[in-house]
Amino acid sequence: MIQIILWIKNKMKKKMTQEPKEIKDLFQKDYSNSMDLRGNPIGDICVCGSQLFTAILAFEEGEIAFYFLDGECVDCGSLVTLPTPIDNIGMDCD
Repeated sequence: MIQIILWIKNKMKKKMTQEPKEIKDLFQKDYSNSMDLRGNPIGDICVCGSQLFTAILAFEEGEIAFYFLDGECVDCGSLVTLPTPIDNIGMDCD
């Protein structure tokens, strides 16, 4: 588990030092390293270290009305389950 955390931290450090990208470049991916990570929400960060996701959402009066929970990592193309506000609260049954 510690090795995974260190790997993610190294990936994040590399991401922060990369050159800025054009928005159109974010949609040109190589899916050879992508995974299907759908099921439990992954939180705010993909296993590759990216914090950016592609999602389908709808607006109502200028605010997000709803979004689909299936998303895609912008960096590696992995399919993910996007987090919801209730995921941060947890299921405390005390």
